[in-house]
Amino acid sequence: CPKLQSLVAEEEKDQQQQLCELSCRLEYLRLRYCEGLVKLPQSSLSLSSLREIEICKCSSLVSFPEVALPSKLKKIRISSCDALKSLPEAWMCDTNSSLEILEIWICCSLTYIAGVQLPRSLKRLHILLCNNIRTLTVEEGIQCSNSSSSSRRYISSLLEHLEIGNCRSLTCIFSKNELPATLESLEVGNLPPSLKVLDIYGCPKLESIAERLDNNTSLETISILCCENLKILPSGLHNLRQLQEISIEKCGNLESFPEGGLPCAKLSKLRIYGCERLEALPKGLHNLKSLQELRIGRGVELPSLEEDGLPTNLHSLEIDGNMEIWKSTIEWGRGFHRFSSLRCLAISGCDDDMVSFPLEDKRLGTALPLPACLASLMIGNFPNLERLSSSIVDLQNLTELYLGDCPKLKYFPEKGLPSSLLRLYIDECPLIAEKCRKDGGQYWDLLTHIPSVLIDLAKEEDSIN
Repeated sequence: CPKLQSLVAEEEKDQQQQLCELSCRLEYLRLRYCEGLVKLPQSSLSLSSLREIEICKCSSLVSFPEVALPSKLKKIRISSCDALKSLPEAWMCDTNSSLEILEIWICCSLTYIAGVQLPRSLKRLHILLCNNIRTLTVEEGIQCSNSSSSSRRYISSLLEHLEIGNCRSLTCIFSKNELPATLESLEVGNLPPSLKVLDIYGCPKLESIAERLDNNTSLETISILCCENLKILPSGLHNLRQLQEISIEKCGNLESFPEGGLPCAKLSKLRIYGCERLEALPKGLHNLKSLQELRIGRGVELPSLEEDGLPTNLHSLEIDGNMEIWKSTIEWGRGFHRFSSLRCLAISGCDDDMVSFPLEDKRLGTALPLPACLASLMIGNFPNLERLSSSIVDLQNLTELYLGDCPKLKYFPEKGLPSSLLRLYIDECPLIAEKCRKDGGQYWDLLTHIPSVLIDLAKEEDSIN
């Protein structure tokens, strides 16, 4: 409706009567492509049965009426409304609100979400592609104008899931710059204690997530991606007793993890990738008895591990481009056999001098053993690797083998590959690929027991049997 300017004829005292029939039944209100719509009438937010509002591509919409939301409203989605400058504070301060989900996408005139605080009932907040948003709240902790004197302190929301993506002007999540000097007993810059999922990505100016996390006991997942200006993580990470997953990727200026290390109780996944200035891995990795998946990705070479090394209860381990981590794992542990639960192992770009995989124990003259339970093995980006050692054949639980970007690889073990193998991938390994050709390749007969063989991933799969 490109020429629609108003939902009612005019803002009159009797406009409630115009919508009286709808007010008892209307549950979903969606307005799309109403380029002429400047403002919603106050009566539109008096629809007592309304549960969901979606406003999309209303390019002239500047504001919403400064009234509380309908008591049953659960979800608001606003997208591609470039003229929208602010959201009503009445939405944020209404203690009777039922709003649980707020999604704001591609609203380029917004610079913040709430002047004071987020709605108390809010459980999920998604902010995507809002290029001028600098913070979520500009005056965290200041009471709303309609708050009673007995409830002047900031009331934490029930927020469980916070996603902020590709907001290129975001510098902090909760601002603390405009707090009155007389304000007392305020936890400045902290995240809501009910928050379970924190997902921040594509925010290159973000400097701070929170000052500390001491009082946040609900966080289960932290994911931070492509936040180039982030230098430190909040203190108190080790206090997050419910934390199960941490992923820090492509944060080029991140220098360190907090002194206290990471929580031990439930942490099962840890990914650190592309953090070029990171000086060291978190302390006490070997104490993380619940850790099952660990990815240590490319970045400036980290110092070698302490003798205690990595936790041996891992199910999945990926080391990409960190030579010191790779070598210290080998030296202290004499191979990976001590990882008795390891099912997936991916090693790439860690040793330019390695000729044979697995590496040989120079004292015994035999290859360092791999875990017998290993089901998936990926070997990639070893420029001088020439052969796979005979110990590979002993991996009778191995079902998947990937060989990539090893230009000098040309020898398989004499006894072939494990009989348990179901999938073999060979990519950018021209010498061994030539020997595995179906039409007369030297190793073709060693591959006939493998149901799926893929050589040079651009080619079609050869199905054997």
